[in-house]
Amino acid sequence: SNCQLVRLSEFPSFLDCRNKKQQPLGLILLKSPPEVGTTTGVPWKVGVDFGTSFTNVYLERNHTVEPLTVEPLHYQVTGSSVEIRPVALFEYFVANKMELPLSTVLTTRGAKGEEQTLLDGRIFIPRDLSSFRPSTDDWIRTNLKWSPETRNFNRLFLKHLILQITAQAAMSNAKEIQWSISYPSAFSRSDRNTYAQTWRRLTQEIEEITGIPQLCPSQDNPKYRTESLAVAQYFADYELAGLKNRLDLVRSTCIDIGGGTSDISIWEKNQLLHQCSVQLAGKDLFSQFIQLNPGFLERQFRTPVDEWRKLRGFQFYVKLDILLRRESDGWLRNRRDMVAEEPEFQGLMQLMTLGIAGLYYYVGLLLKALYDEGKSKMPEITPVFIGGNGSRFLNWLAEGGEFSRHCEVNDLLSAMLSSASGFEDIHTNSTLSPLPKDEVACGLVLEESHLKGLDKRDEDPLIAGEAFEVNGTTYDWNTRMQLSGNIKELDVPELTQLMNFMSYFHVALDKQRVEGVPPFKGYKVSDKIEDNVQLWREVSRELTRSLLNFRGSTDDIRIEPPFILGLKALLQILGNRWAEEWK
Repeated sequence: SNCQLVRLSEFPSFLDCRNKKQQPLGLILLKSPPEVGTTTGVPWKVGVDFGTSFTNVYLERNHTVEPLTVEPLHYQVTGSSVEIRPVALFEYFVANKMELPLSTVLTTRGAKGEEQTLLDGRIFIPRDLSSFRPSTDDWIRTNLKWSPETRNFNRLFLKHLILQITAQAAMSNAKEIQWSISYPSAFSRSDRNTYAQTWRRLTQEIEEITGIPQLCPSQDNPKYRTESLAVAQYFADYELAGLKNRLDLVRSTCIDIGGGTSDISIWEKNQLLHQCSVQLAGKDLFSQFIQLNPGFLERQFRTPVDEWRKLRGFQFYVKLDILLRRESDGWLRNRRDMVAEEPEFQGLMQLMTLGIAGLYYYVGLLLKALYDEGKSKMPEITPVFIGGNGSRFLNWLAEGGEFSRHCEVNDLLSAMLSSASGFEDIHTNSTLSPLPKDEVACGLVLEESHLKGLDKRDEDPLIAGEAFEVNGTTYDWNTRMQLSGNIKELDVPELTQLMNFMSYFHVALDKQRVEGVPPFKGYKVSDKIEDNVQLWREVSRELTRSLLNFRGSTDDIRIEPPFILGLKALLQILGNRWAEEWK
């Protein structure tokens, strides 16, 4: 079937119908829709969490905070075949159903190369998993948040999102739209500047088109905020505020685990002590392992994997995210415990638990460094509140597929905070958000807060977590990475903290009696390199390879803590070993 798209400057009063030979068949008179956009209503405050895997939006109006409901904006004038409509609308125009959160994927099918919103690029809504074929469909664009090569597609995705929201605001006669936007601390200075500039230009353009005033925050405005602060405000002012017998952020850590980054904020007496963003998240804690061993999907989710084996990187991760969004909750409830004793699944649990425990170990190092600096007055580990799409993976580690303070991994994570910080293990709890992936968008539109530090604009330099060298100068593990100028060489000569972590992890598995996660085969509990020399030789080689990417101007480099880089190298090596065993 063929379809034709026509772009008009005003709503048509009739359609001229002709057959294939262009012979006239008659006219269809169209009833004009009611005019909207009188801007006499209430202001809209819109919070946008533009994520690596998913994008979410929250709305505040009339003092009510709620997730945005994306409404269909089609105007159907004739009947059409159910076989033809999906292709004509979904493939070449806008889907009639958009459910938040949206996959951060763009389709450019039918594009003419003019960067016209909707016609040349629009948000991709898969009809089903089989319709998402990034290995063969070259109009599918992923990795929109992080890759400089996708900057034009990034603009088209955001422009469609802004236009969709503005159209809905116009239907409600919204007076104006006040945008609140988040970004990860891991963005380089160049990233932050570019992202803010993109939003400013797009909202100006949409305002000229629609007439709806668009208030876009500048970079020094609190409405342009890091994801770590937005998620903390969600927990303090939305989640915890309405619940009794819960701790406030008197002494707490908040972590938003996304697809590409985990955003961390540490609080004491409701005062911000430290915020940072590390590139250790869903793709590192789960997705990369499934990409190495896609047969796991066939065995557990009964999904044919021939197409999956052709995918690489973000193409694979996005398709996996779509599958998990639809299937994982049911699998966790009905099948997870049935396969808990299977060696392949236990191997995956080893890797996932090690990765999340490593993230906690890094938080423990932060707590120690902050206390040593005098910023923190309490030598004590903290409760942890976890949100973000990647927080769902903690359910994989829990008996029954539902993480809680009663599951054995909860005590293991507390032990990791204690081991890294040197503070007493007082068995603090980790609490999962009931609204994974809603936290940042929701936090962005909350007005009042008793937290102090939400308007902080100065950057908190990353704390290394592992001793390192830059251009031949050595720095200790607790150094703040205030790097400037040109990096010629970044090196991590020893893996002291990483080896300590691996040893403490195995000690904690035994001490906390974690039955669902066996120790790694062949690993000898020791913080000495010679006792596991082959493992650390491979990890060091993998780490050295990744460090080659950290050269050039610090304005353009997304700096990562050496401990996190080492942990990712360790997960890569152990993940390869697991995949080789089950291919």
